[in-house]
Amino acid sequence: MDPMYHDDDGEHRIRVLFNDPIHKEEIVGNKNIITQIEETKVRTNGAVIIIISMIGIIPPEKQRITPCAVKETWVDPTQLDLEKAKARIKENLKRQFTLILPQTQKKISRYNDRDRGPIRVEMDCSPNKVFSACDQVRKNVGKASRVIFYYNGHGAMPCAHPSSENGKCIWVVNGTIMHYTVLPLTTLMEKLEAPALYIWDCDNAGLIVQRFNEIAREKKEAWKNGCRDTPEPRFEEECLHLAACSKDQVLPQNPEMPADLYTSCLTSTVRTALHYWFHQQKITNIHIIDCIEYLDNIPGKYSARSTMAGELDWVLTAVLDTLAWQIEPDYDRFKELFRNCKPVGFLFRGHILADRVMRAYNVAPVTHPRLPSLAGHPLWRSWDLALDSIMTELSLRKIRPTRPALHGQISTFFFDQLTEFKVNLTQYGKYDKVDSRQLPVLLQMLMSAQYRTETLELVGKFLDRGPYAVQKFLDVGILPYIRQLLTTTTRDYKYIMVLIWAKILATDRRHSTADVVLNQPECRRFFVNMLNDPDMRLQTRAMSCFCLSILAKNSQKNQEILLGENLIKELDDCLMDMSSPNKSSKLQNCAVLCLANLWDHNEKALWASVRANTIDTHVIRLLDHPHPETRTSAVYALGTFLNTRRKESDHGESIEHRIASNLLKTCGDGSPLVRKEVVVALSRYVQQYEQRFQSAAVTVNDEMMTIRQRVSICEDEESVSTSPSLELSRNKKLALKNTLLSPQSRLTSGNKFVETWKCLKGLEKDPHQEVRELAAKVIFYIEKNIPKLHNSRKSSETAIGSDSSPESRSSPGSNLSNLGVMGPTSPIVYHYSQYSSKRTIFGKGPKFEEYEEERPPTHPEESAAQIVRTEFPDWCEASFAKPLLTKGQESDPNSELFVHNQIRDRKHAEKKRKARAELEKRGHEKIEAQIFGIKHNSRPHRVNFHPFEPYIYVVDDTYCSILDFECSQTVHKFECCGRRGSARDAILLNPHKKPFLCVVNNEAEVFVWRAFEDPQTFSLATAFKAFAEGVNKKIPMILNYGEFTSNLFVTGQLKRIVSWNLVKETRYPDIQTMTEMPLTAMTVFDRTTPGSGDHQENLLLAGFYDGVCKLFDLRNPTHSQIVQRFGESVRSKSTSVVNVHIKPNNDNKIIYTAHSSGDMCFWDLRKSKCGGGQNRYQPLAHEAPKTLSVVNNNLKTVAFHNYAPVMACGCHDQGIRIWNIWGDKLNDIKFHEGFMGQRVGPSISLAFHPFDYKLVSAGLDNCVTVYGKSTQPQSLRY
Repeated sequence: MDPMYHDDDGEHRIRVLFNDPIHKEEIVGNKNIITQIEETKVRTNGAVIIIISMIGIIPPEKQRITPCAVKETWVDPTQLDLEKAKARIKENLKRQFTLILPQTQKKISRYNDRDRGPIRVEMDCSPNKVFSACDQVRKNVGKASRVIFYYNGHGAMPCAHPSSENGKCIWVVNGTIMHYTVLPLTTLMEKLEAPALYIWDCDNAGLIVQRFNEIAREKKEAWKNGCRDTPEPRFEEECLHLAACSKDQVLPQNPEMPADLYTSCLTSTVRTALHYWFHQQKITNIHIIDCIEYLDNIPGKYSARSTMAGELDWVLTAVLDTLAWQIEPDYDRFKELFRNCKPVGFLFRGHILADRVMRAYNVAPVTHPRLPSLAGHPLWRSWDLALDSIMTELSLRKIRPTRPALHGQISTFFFDQLTEFKVNLTQYGKYDKVDSRQLPVLLQMLMSAQYRTETLELVGKFLDRGPYAVQKFLDVGILPYIRQLLTTTTRDYKYIMVLIWAKILATDRRHSTADVVLNQPECRRFFVNMLNDPDMRLQTRAMSCFCLSILAKNSQKNQEILLGENLIKELDDCLMDMSSPNKSSKLQNCAVLCLANLWDHNEKALWASVRANTIDTHVIRLLDHPHPETRTSAVYALGTFLNTRRKESDHGESIEHRIASNLLKTCGDGSPLVRKEVVVALSRYVQQYEQRFQSAAVTVNDEMMTIRQRVSICEDEESVSTSPSLELSRNKKLALKNTLLSPQSRLTSGNKFVETWKCLKGLEKDPHQEVRELAAKVIFYIEKNIPKLHNSRKSSETAIGSDSSPESRSSPGSNLSNLGVMGPTSPIVYHYSQYSSKRTIFGKGPKFEEYEEERPPTHPEESAAQIVRTEFPDWCEASFAKPLLTKGQESDPNSELFVHNQIRDRKHAEKKRKARAELEKRGHEKIEAQIFGIKHNSRPHRVNFHPFEPYIYVVDDTYCSILDFECSQTVHKFECCGRRGSARDAILLNPHKKPFLCVVNNEAEVFVWRAFEDPQTFSLATAFKAFAEGVNKKIPMILNYGEFTSNLFVTGQLKRIVSWNLVKETRYPDIQTMTEMPLTAMTVFDRTTPGSGDHQENLLLAGFYDGVCKLFDLRNPTHSQIVQRFGESVRSKSTSVVNVHIKPNNDNKIIYTAHSSGDMCFWDLRKSKCGGGQNRYQPLAHEAPKTLSVVNNNLKTVAFHNYAPVMACGCHDQGIRIWNIWGDKLNDIKFHEGFMGQRVGPSISLAFHPFDYKLVSAGLDNCVTVYGKSTQPQSLRY
């Protein structure tokens, strides 16, 4: 429901109208939905390991220091026999790559022959053995899998040697002779093929990468210029490279570190990081020396996070993952290198460590694709701190063996990162993007039960930031871990898990994401069970329902899976539990939309709902729901039902006809959103029975021609006189015409297709542009194939455009539309056909400016259901991508908008309080100084003040002009009454907070404009037809609004006042006036007791053409709402009521009425007799009122001030007279001020400023003037 605004004085509790998202937001779907199909992930299933160590031999042209690094795979070959050392090195390296490639362990066990396995290790081998290993591994893993090629050239000559063709070859050993020979890169590329990952651990490795890419580009260029029978070579795109050093660099030879330092960083990250840290820190930290024995023997296992070794591995993995997340701005490349393939991600994360370690020895590793260096990133300090903490603890234990073990983690790394992320969420504004650098750390923390609950809460808050956060979340790769938590039974996780998945599914629509949930029975049951969990909040149940709705959308396979979970019954139970209108509207919307997605092109789900009686019991019932959004959801679901059935069935047809009949009842809904969805739903009905609707269109055309002939008889007999003595006869003739046009007189009455067609014709002339567009498309789709209607439509447009006879001010066709029957000869005018502001003297109304554009094009094969659609369901889904955990800016005390609104409200309340105190004393001051004047372009119908800005609004037939009477300028001017009809009355809604301008035209169409005073932000809040039946243009159109009840009252018909609730956007029961006389004046008085929600007063005062006034108590039932009737004494003078008024603070129970005879009557309700029952008032028993004669006759307009005891009277003798309520005449206004000021014209509209002592007047001379107490005129423009 809309929030309520409280005045400081407690007099009113006013609802803020049109403040829901459906009114403030554009009804469009989420523009950031992820729909692209993921590329096929390349698996890494094999490795070729080539080691050229030549232990004990120093290669030519290679310099070594003494002592130098000798360890290979943490084995010192100088301490072992040569063959044993080689075997140990090969075994260790193979074991390391087997751990990197866990999927190869099963394959290795299948092969007894080592040469046939997915991992081949060759040491000091010839080129033929290298090629054989490449062929064998590629054959084993397949052409689609990636192969790792590892080359250790510590015992080989530099690749820049002239014999290696300047880097286009690598060095190997020539068999048993043990001589060096070259292995061409071109041949290696052809043997190993792509995709592949090359690791070069040798001197001048960067040159190999450079030459490799040059060869790859040459091959592609040769393929483009030559024969293309073979596939395009993609070595550069599909081959990855990790090189230990750059071009012209040699490997570090620090004897305290291993010789294969780069390989150690890739394969044994924790151990290498410990040794590097130790050798960097041992000089400054004396305690570190005591821990040298722990470098290779950290207590615990790396797989156990509760141990020291496991904690170190956990922290280092989080650090490297976080650095990887920040190292690559292209997140597609990040997923390719660090997420899509675990072995590749493991090796590239090791490269990040190697980049730091190698650069400490002035060596820069190289990668392809190129990655920037993060050797100096501040996050390395966190890793160093974690190592300091753990190693310090180990040294203290060595000194004090009895030192008790610490429980839990020693390092505070994860706690610090969690705190930093929490601070980021609170530091940034609720609508700003948050730094996501800690997301990989959160991924690691989800694996620990210690941090899981708090981590999930932070993940939920982060995802609540919007689609960009979900995109980051998916890119970092947390989704698989979140899926595993769906099977948990811990209630603490359930709410936040539903929120996380709602955010994910609102943005990610890829089938792979849905399959993550649906492929696991426990996962989909998680959401189904949440629907009717009484322990869960309604918002949580709504999010769960939304998740199921998305999973069922556009996938028959998913629909079948969910039907197997008995989802229809669960949704029925959910809707049954939500039968009260006061329950969560969001949950009802989601449940109905979930039903619609289940029905979509799925007959099995459709008939399951029919058997469960879901349509009649729940969905159709929601068409009367007080929330427009829920009604729209119900209409959408019924439209999906109509669009699904394909097989002919009598039962199915009867259901469709019943649905269509209920949809016709919503054609007059007050919400344009509902009416648009009604058009879309009816288009599905038209699609099912297209031929019958073509017949209905022809039938309606023939019927209208017959009715036009009947109506023309009444048209010829109507009198053109407007004298009061002939009004009764005119009303009788109008009743006769209504009888001819009544449904009982039509031959086609009761035909469901004809009634639907007439409804679509009526929606084609809807006051809202988007509704007109949709209806016009459906009608054009049917009528384009009917030559009879196509030709008659063209001829009618020609006839209407040329008809300007004085006798036909209103043509028969226009009268048909006025009476709620849309004639077939009325032209279809699309939204791009605008009215001209020019009018002919005796014409029917504004002429059409016909553009040369064609009607909306439709493809010949398109159905009616395809040419009309809305984005309402997409908008409903997009609402879950917006913040759900935080309040909106208007309700957030920390937002600028909230503070601005609070300041504005207090300023307005203070102004009102001061105005009341001052204006009540101004009963003897004159209003005679003209402070503003302007000559309007056309005759105004209504003028009034803006309550808190120095503006007046002037409404004429077509336009509304906002004028600044202090600066003497036009602020804004716009068309305010649509493409049909002329404006007749206008009032302000919500004047105390968010003013809306409400305008009604002579076609009973109501338009409500938001921010009407601002040309940049003004928009149409809503537009609807107040009543479609019996529009009588002879009866004045009058608007009035009850601030507390949010009810809008419209006159324009005999015997009743139409009432609309603008919060629910529904029509309330009409107020029966019990008289044949037209209503000429109306006012509403409603308020509540301060501090109470009960109505103290809810009255409507109406004045009629015969001089009688009636007081209605709107709290009573319809048959007993008239509680007061007076004015019989004035009625004898044959006078009509000009205006009625009840002051807002009507403590003295005085009613003011003004009559055209010039009499002002003051009726005292305290003199009425108090009766029992529901009526508080009884007739006044002909008590004579206090009467004041202000003019002799011909009183045209009267204005009463809300707080000051004054009133202004405009009469036919060209003057304005100011009186107070005690009968004292204050002054007359007869001339405009200025040199040779002209005489004031007869007044059309008068209005006092609600909180100031000013008066605005509009006259027949088109002059709009503002008067006040000031003695100096400010701006006159005549």
